[in-house]
Amino acid sequence: MNYTKLNPQIHMVATYERPGKSDPCISYDSKIIYVISGEITYTVGNSKKMRMSPGNLLYIPAGTKYTIKSKYMRAVAVSFDFCDNYESMGEIAAPVAADAYDETLCHKVEFDAFREPIFLFDVEAERDTFIRMSNIFTSAEGFYLSELSAMLSLVLLKIAEHSDENALPSSMVENLDGYIRENIHDEISNTELGAIFGYHPFYISKILKDKKGITLHQYVISYRIKYAKSLLRFTDLSIADIADMTGFTDASYFTKTFKAQFSMTPKEYRNQFKDDFI
Repeated sequence: MNYTKLNPQIHMVATYERPGKSDPCISYDSKIIYVISGEITYTVGNSKKMRMSPGNLLYIPAGTKYTIKSKYMRAVAVSFDFCDNYESMGEIAAPVAADAYDETLCHKVEFDAFREPIFLFDVEAERDTFIRMSNIFTSAEGFYLSELSAMLSLVLLKIAEHSDENALPSSMVENLDGYIRENIHDEISNTELGAIFGYHPFYISKILKDKKGITLHQYVISYRIKYAKSLLRFTDLSIADIADMTGFTDASYFTKTFKAQFSMTPKEYRNQFKDDFI
């Protein structure tokens, strides 16, 4: 899924310290509810009653029926749209009772990953983010809506990552890529990576195999090739020098590996860009 066009438009960010709506309602825009303290009982769509505790997050897509009940809660609610074209959205409307809902007024959810409700139970790390978003919206200073949109985009990407069964944990990707980048000239073994990150190398390989269909060794090779492609395109370094810089044992092994992935040699790949200008 391509999220490069993710540009949420904020309608409202507020901190609530009172019981939520007890009657079924439907919102014309999308919502995120993040619990700071207390407890919330909710239903979304045709689901059974569920409970939210501090550190829990609930995403409700536009046009979805929901109820919220609580004796006491402190929660941040964010109302927003995925569309950055206000003319196509029509007038921004408050949630309405389920029997008063007009489907023609509902705003479009443009990303498949966000067309169904999502509940995350362990998002404690985002607590300060939501509190800050509420404070920024209240102050309404400067380019506050743009700032909030950027903050919400990061939250939505994390939600998408949690809901995507094929996504790798971002911390693992950052750690792996960072270590490979710093040691790309050297031989990198599975045992070495496992010791550095505190996981058995078989465990890391299993996660990669389950989610990406590749082994840890293949992941390292794919990173080396990605770096090599950049060097081929944007430098005049020889094939032998690039092979050495990206950790391949020699130019022939580099060429063989590159051709197996892209059905062309490194030289043929470079020639595609020989007439490019900066």
